[in-house]
Amino acid sequence: MDASVMVGRGTGGAAAVFILIVFILLLGARSSRAQKGDGCGHTVLGVGSGSLASLGYPLSYPSNCVCEWEISVTTGHTIIVRIADLDIDTNNCQVSYLRFYNGHGPGRMEIVKFCGGREWRDAVIQSEGHQVTVQFMSGPHNNGRGLFLSYTKSQHTDLITCLEKGKHFSEAEFSKFCPAGCLTDFGEVSGTIPHGYRDSSPLCLAGIHAGVVSNTLGGQISVVSSKGIPHYESSLANNVTSVPGNLSPSLFTFKTSGCYGTLGLESGVVSDSQITASSEWEWGGHGKEPTVWGPTGARLKTPGRPWAAANSDTKEWIQVDLKKEK
Repeated sequence: MDASVMVGRGTGGAAAVFILIVFILLLGARSSRAQKGDGCGHTVLGVGSGSLASLGYPLSYPSNCVCEWEISVTTGHTIIVRIADLDIDTNNCQVSYLRFYNGHGPGRMEIVKFCGGREWRDAVIQSEGHQVTVQFMSGPHNNGRGLFLSYTKSQHTDLITCLEKGKHFSEAEFSKFCPAGCLTDFGEVSGTIPHGYRDSSPLCLAGIHAGVVSNTLGGQISVVSSKGIPHYESSLANNVTSVPGNLSPSLFTFKTSGCYGTLGLESGVVSDSQITASSEWEWGGHGKEPTVWGPTGARLKTPGRPWAAANSDTKEWIQVDLKKEK
Protein backbone atom coordinates (compact mmCIF):
# COMPACT_ATOMS: atom_id res chain seq x y z
CA MET A 1 0.00 0.00 0.00
CA ASP A 2 1.56 3.31 -0.97
CA ALA A 3 2.29 6.10 1.44
CA SER A 4 -0.38 8.42 0.06
CA VAL A 5 -3.12 6.03 1.19
CA MET A 6 -1.49 5.50 4.59
CA VAL A 7 -1.59 9.29 5.29
CA GLY A 8 -5.36 9.24 4.99
CA ARG A 9 -5.89 6.51 7.62
CA GLY A 10 -5.96 6.58 11.39
CA THR A 11 -5.31 9.42 13.82
CA GLY A 12 -1.68 9.72 12.78
CA GLY A 13 -2.71 10.35 9.17
CA ALA A 14 -5.24 12.97 10.25
CA ALA A 15 -2.55 14.72 12.28
CA ALA A 16 -0.20 14.75 9.29
CA VAL A 17 -2.89 16.24 7.04
CA PHE A 18 -3.64 18.87 9.71
CA ILE A 19 0.04 19.81 9.96
CA LEU A 20 0.27 20.07 6.18
CA ILE A 21 -2.78 22.38 6.06
CA VAL A 22 -1.37 24.60 8.83
CA PHE A 23 1.96 24.78 6.98
CA ILE A 24 0.23 25.85 3.77
CA LEU A 25 -1.81 28.47 5.66
CA LEU A 26 1.34 29.85 7.28
CA LEU A 27 3.07 30.06 3.91
CA GLY A 28 0.06 31.91 2.52
CA ALA A 29 0.06 34.35 5.43
CA ARG A 30 3.80 34.90 5.02
CA SER A 31 3.52 35.57 1.30
CA SER A 32 0.67 38.06 1.80
CA ARG A 33 2.55 40.36 4.18
CA ALA A 34 2.76 44.01 3.20
CA GLN A 35 6.57 43.86 3.23
CA LYS A 36 8.81 40.95 2.31
CA GLY A 37 12.55 40.46 2.11
CA ASP A 38 15.77 41.02 4.03
CA GLY A 39 16.38 44.61 2.91
CA CYS A 40 13.41 46.35 4.58
CA GLY A 41 14.02 49.18 7.01
CA HIS A 42 11.75 51.82 8.57
CA THR A 43 8.22 51.08 7.35
CA VAL A 44 4.82 52.64 8.10
CA LEU A 45 2.15 51.53 5.61
CA GLY A 46 -1.15 53.31 6.26
CA VAL A 47 -4.34 53.11 4.21
CA GLY A 48 -4.13 56.85 3.55
CA SER A 49 -0.39 57.51 3.48
CA GLY A 50 2.93 56.10 4.63
CA SER A 51 6.71 56.11 4.45
CA LEU A 52 9.32 53.41 3.92
CA ALA A 53 13.09 53.00 3.79
CA SER A 54 15.73 50.44 2.97
CA LEU A 55 17.50 48.68 5.83
CA GLY A 56 20.04 50.88 7.62
CA TYR A 57 18.95 54.18 6.06
CA PRO A 58 20.58 56.77 6.14
CA LEU A 59 23.70 54.70 6.78
CA SER A 60 25.00 52.29 4.16
CA TYR A 61 22.42 49.76 2.94
CA PRO A 62 23.39 46.04 2.89
CA SER A 63 24.65 44.25 -0.23
CA ASN A 64 22.75 41.45 -1.97
CA CYS A 65 19.35 42.05 -0.41
CA VAL A 66 15.81 42.71 -1.55
CA CYS A 67 12.63 44.23 -0.16
CA GLU A 68 9.13 44.44 -1.60
CA TRP A 69 6.44 46.63 -0.10
CA GLU A 70 2.80 46.18 -1.12
CA ILE A 71 0.95 49.48 -0.72
CA SER A 72 -2.84 49.74 -0.70
CA VAL A 73 -5.08 52.77 -0.23
CA THR A 74 -8.85 53.13 -0.13
CA THR A 75 -10.60 51.65 -3.16
CA GLY A 76 -11.50 54.33 -5.67
CA HIS A 77 -8.29 56.30 -5.11
CA THR A 78 -4.94 56.13 -6.87
CA ILE A 79 -1.52 56.50 -5.25
CA ILE A 80 1.07 59.29 -5.44
CA VAL A 81 4.68 58.42 -4.51
CA ARG A 82 7.53 60.88 -3.95
CA ILE A 83 11.13 59.69 -3.52
CA ALA A 84 12.91 61.59 -0.76
CA ASP A 85 16.31 59.98 -1.31
CA LEU A 86 17.78 57.27 -3.55
CA ASP A 87 21.52 56.68 -3.20
CA ILE A 88 22.49 53.31 -4.70
CA ASP A 89 25.26 51.81 -6.84
CA THR A 90 24.74 52.82 -10.48
CA ASN A 91 27.23 50.39 -12.05
CA ASN A 92 24.86 47.47 -12.57
CA CYS A 93 21.18 48.22 -13.21
CA GLN A 94 20.43 44.50 -13.39
CA VAL A 95 20.99 43.94 -9.68
CA SER A 96 20.72 47.42 -8.08
CA TYR A 97 17.51 49.33 -8.71
CA LEU A 98 14.19 50.69 -7.44
CA ARG A 99 11.10 49.58 -9.35
CA PHE A 100 7.40 50.42 -9.10
CA TYR A 101 4.48 48.27 -10.27
CA ASN A 102 0.75 48.82 -10.66
CA GLY A 103 -0.99 46.20 -8.52
CA HIS A 104 0.22 43.26 -6.43
CA GLY A 105 1.17 39.69 -7.22
CA PRO A 106 1.78 37.91 -10.54
CA GLY A 107 -0.45 40.23 -12.58
CA ARG A 108 1.33 43.44 -11.60
CA MET A 109 2.60 45.75 -14.36
CA GLU A 110 5.77 47.85 -14.23
CA ILE A 111 5.38 51.63 -13.96
CA VAL A 112 9.00 52.79 -13.83
CA LYS A 113 12.49 51.63 -12.84
CA PHE A 114 15.27 53.80 -11.37
CA CYS A 115 18.94 52.81 -11.25
CA GLY A 116 20.33 55.62 -9.11
CA GLY A 117 21.63 58.68 -10.90
CA ARG A 118 19.50 61.83 -10.78
CA GLU A 119 16.46 60.89 -12.86
CA TRP A 120 14.39 60.15 -9.74
CA ARG A 121 14.68 63.72 -8.41
CA ASP A 122 11.38 65.63 -8.54
CA ALA A 123 9.70 62.53 -10.01
CA VAL A 124 6.08 61.93 -9.00
CA ILE A 125 5.00 58.32 -9.49
CA GLN A 126 1.26 57.93 -10.04
CA SER A 127 -0.53 54.57 -10.02
CA GLU A 128 -3.48 53.52 -12.16
CA GLY A 129 -5.33 51.87 -9.28
CA HIS A 130 -5.35 51.69 -5.49
CA GLN A 131 -2.44 49.24 -5.19
CA VAL A 132 1.30 49.62 -5.86
CA THR A 133 4.26 47.31 -5.33
CA VAL A 134 7.65 48.89 -4.52
CA GLN A 135 10.70 46.69 -5.18
CA PHE A 136 14.19 47.58 -3.94
CA MET A 137 17.08 45.40 -5.13
CA SER A 138 20.66 45.62 -3.92
CA GLY A 139 23.73 43.99 -5.48
CA PRO A 140 27.36 44.17 -4.32
CA HIS A 141 28.42 47.74 -3.54
CA ASN A 142 30.82 49.82 -1.46
CA ASN A 143 28.59 52.57 -0.06
CA GLY A 144 25.29 54.42 -0.42
CA ARG A 145 22.47 55.51 1.85
CA GLY A 146 19.78 53.47 0.10
CA LEU A 147 16.12 54.49 -0.19
CA PHE A 148 13.53 56.65 1.55
CA LEU A 149 10.13 57.51 0.06
CA SER A 150 6.61 58.54 1.02
CA TYR A 151 3.17 58.04 -0.53
CA THR A 152 -0.44 59.12 -0.14
CA LYS A 153 -3.81 59.01 -1.87
CA SER A 154 -4.08 60.99 -5.10
CA GLN A 155 -6.24 63.69 -3.50
CA HIS A 156 -3.17 65.04 -1.67
CA THR A 157 -1.23 66.47 -4.61
CA ASP A 158 0.72 68.69 -2.18
CA LEU A 159 2.47 65.67 -0.60
CA ILE A 160 5.96 66.27 0.78
CA THR A 161 8.33 63.65 2.15
CA CYS A 162 9.58 63.25 5.70
CA LEU A 163 13.00 64.64 4.77
CA GLU A 164 11.95 68.07 3.48
CA LYS A 165 13.00 70.94 5.74
CA GLY A 166 11.82 74.47 6.38
CA LYS A 167 14.73 75.97 4.41
CA HIS A 168 13.60 74.11 1.28
CA PHE A 169 10.62 76.50 0.92
CA SER A 170 10.83 80.24 0.28
CA GLU A 171 7.14 81.17 0.76
CA ALA A 172 6.13 83.16 3.85
CA GLU A 173 3.06 80.93 4.28
CA PHE A 174 2.26 77.59 2.66
CA SER A 175 0.30 74.39 3.22
CA LYS A 176 1.55 70.84 2.56
CA PHE A 177 0.47 67.27 3.29
CA CYS A 178 2.71 65.22 5.59
CA PRO A 179 2.59 61.43 5.20
CA ALA A 180 2.37 58.91 8.02
CA GLY A 181 5.64 57.49 9.31
CA CYS A 182 7.79 60.61 9.71
CA LEU A 183 8.78 59.78 13.30
CA THR A 184 12.22 58.32 12.58
CA ASP A 185 15.29 57.78 14.74
CA PHE A 186 17.54 59.86 12.47
CA GLY A 187 15.54 63.10 12.07
CA GLU A 188 16.55 66.11 14.20
CA VAL A 189 14.24 68.95 15.16
CA SER A 190 15.52 72.16 16.75
CA GLY A 191 13.14 74.51 18.57
CA THR A 192 9.67 74.32 19.99
CA ILE A 193 6.16 75.74 19.88
CA PRO A 194 5.33 78.59 20.20
CA HIS A 195 8.77 80.12 19.68
CA GLY A 196 9.38 78.35 16.38
CA TYR A 197 11.60 75.75 14.75
CA ARG A 198 15.00 76.27 13.16
CA ASP A 199 14.79 76.20 9.35
CA SER A 200 17.05 73.11 9.29
CA SER A 201 14.30 71.06 10.97
CA PRO A 202 12.25 68.53 8.93
CA LEU A 203 8.76 70.02 8.54
CA CYS A 204 6.75 66.86 9.22
CA LEU A 205 8.79 65.74 12.25
CA ALA A 206 8.41 69.26 13.68
CA GLY A 207 4.67 68.94 12.98
CA ILE A 208 4.54 65.77 15.08
CA HIS A 209 6.46 67.53 17.87
CA ALA A 210 4.03 70.45 17.72
CA GLY A 211 1.02 68.12 17.76
CA VAL A 212 -0.45 69.36 14.47
CA VAL A 213 -0.05 65.99 12.69
CA SER A 214 0.06 62.35 13.77
CA ASN A 215 2.83 59.86 12.99
CA THR A 216 0.29 57.11 12.34
CA LEU A 217 -2.01 59.14 10.08
CA GLY A 218 -0.03 62.10 8.76
CA GLY A 219 -2.01 65.22 7.95
CA GLN A 220 -2.09 68.74 6.56
CA ILE A 221 0.28 71.38 7.91
CA SER A 222 -0.03 75.15 7.51
CA VAL A 223 3.42 76.67 7.84
CA VAL A 224 4.37 80.27 8.63
CA SER A 225 7.98 81.38 8.05
CA SER A 226 9.67 84.38 9.64
CA LYS A 227 13.09 85.75 10.59
CA GLY A 228 15.26 83.43 12.67
CA ILE A 229 16.11 83.93 16.34
CA PRO A 230 19.49 83.70 18.14
CA HIS A 231 18.70 80.53 20.09
CA TYR A 232 16.22 77.65 19.82
CA GLU A 233 15.03 75.82 22.91
CA SER A 234 14.69 72.07 23.34
CA SER A 235 11.70 70.11 24.65
CA LEU A 236 10.06 66.69 24.63
CA ALA A 237 6.59 66.49 23.10
CA ASN A 238 4.63 63.72 21.38
CA ASN A 239 7.58 61.28 21.55
CA VAL A 240 9.86 63.75 19.74
CA THR A 241 12.77 65.41 21.55
CA SER A 242 13.88 68.67 19.96
CA VAL A 243 17.45 69.85 20.47
CA PRO A 244 18.87 73.31 21.18
CA GLY A 245 19.93 75.31 18.12
CA ASN A 246 21.88 78.43 17.22
CA LEU A 247 20.96 81.43 15.07
CA SER A 248 19.47 80.64 11.67
CA PRO A 249 18.35 82.87 8.76
CA SER A 250 14.72 81.87 9.24
CA LEU A 251 12.35 79.84 11.40
CA PHE A 252 8.91 78.34 10.94
CA THR A 253 5.89 77.59 13.08
CA PHE A 254 2.43 76.19 12.42
CA LYS A 255 -0.90 77.93 12.00
CA THR A 256 -3.73 76.01 13.65
CA SER A 257 -7.40 77.05 13.71
CA GLY A 258 -6.51 80.70 13.17
CA CYS A 259 -3.80 80.66 15.86
CA TYR A 260 -0.04 80.55 15.38
CA GLY A 261 1.12 77.53 17.29
CA THR A 262 0.00 76.22 20.67
CA LEU A 263 0.93 77.27 24.19
CA GLY A 264 2.05 73.84 25.39
CA LEU A 265 -0.44 72.82 28.08
CA GLU A 266 -1.39 69.62 26.26
CA SER A 267 2.05 68.73 24.86
CA GLY A 268 3.98 69.30 28.11
CA VAL A 269 6.03 72.28 26.87
CA VAL A 270 4.52 74.13 29.85
CA SER A 271 5.94 72.34 32.91
CA ASP A 272 3.98 71.51 36.09
CA SER A 273 5.87 74.20 38.01
CA GLN A 274 4.43 76.85 35.67
CA ILE A 275 0.84 76.03 36.69
CA THR A 276 -0.27 77.41 40.07
CA ALA A 277 -3.61 78.01 41.79
CA SER A 278 -5.08 79.87 44.76
CA SER A 279 -5.92 76.56 46.46
CA GLU A 280 -6.55 72.90 45.76
CA TRP A 281 -9.14 70.48 47.06
CA GLU A 282 -8.01 67.50 49.16
CA TRP A 283 -10.32 64.66 50.01
CA GLY A 284 -9.45 61.65 52.14
CA GLY A 285 -12.43 59.71 53.35
CA HIS A 286 -12.34 56.80 55.82
CA GLY A 287 -8.69 57.21 56.80
CA LYS A 288 -7.36 56.87 53.26
CA GLU A 289 -4.48 58.87 51.82
CA PRO A 290 -5.87 62.29 50.79
CA THR A 291 -6.68 62.68 47.10
CA VAL A 292 -5.40 66.00 45.73
CA TRP A 293 -7.18 67.84 42.91
CA GLY A 294 -4.16 70.01 42.01
CA PRO A 295 -3.64 72.69 39.34
CA THR A 296 -1.68 70.37 37.01
CA GLY A 297 -4.95 68.53 36.41
CA ALA A 298 -6.09 71.53 34.37
CA ARG A 299 -4.02 70.42 31.38
CA LEU A 300 -5.95 69.85 28.15
CA LYS A 301 -6.98 66.32 27.15
CA THR A 302 -5.13 64.74 30.07
CA PRO A 303 -6.65 61.71 31.88
CA GLY A 304 -7.10 61.85 35.64
CA ARG A 305 -8.55 64.31 38.14
CA PRO A 306 -9.11 67.93 37.05
CA TRP A 307 -8.23 70.92 39.21
CA ALA A 308 -10.71 71.86 41.92
CA ALA A 309 -10.44 74.74 44.39
CA ALA A 310 -10.68 74.20 48.13
CA ASN A 311 -13.41 76.81 48.47
CA SER A 312 -16.51 77.54 46.42
CA ASP A 313 -16.30 81.30 45.94
CA THR A 314 -15.32 83.90 43.33
CA LYS A 315 -11.87 84.56 44.81
CA GLU A 316 -10.31 81.31 43.57
CA TRP A 317 -7.96 81.42 40.56
CA ILE A 318 -5.60 79.34 38.41
CA GLN A 319 -2.54 80.76 36.66
CA VAL A 320 -0.19 79.60 33.89
CA ASP A 321 3.22 81.29 33.69
CA LEU A 322 4.27 81.25 30.00
CA LYS A 323 7.68 82.78 30.86
CA LYS A 324 7.28 85.57 28.29
CA GLU A 325 4.66 87.90 26.85
CA LYS A 326 2.19 86.33 24.39
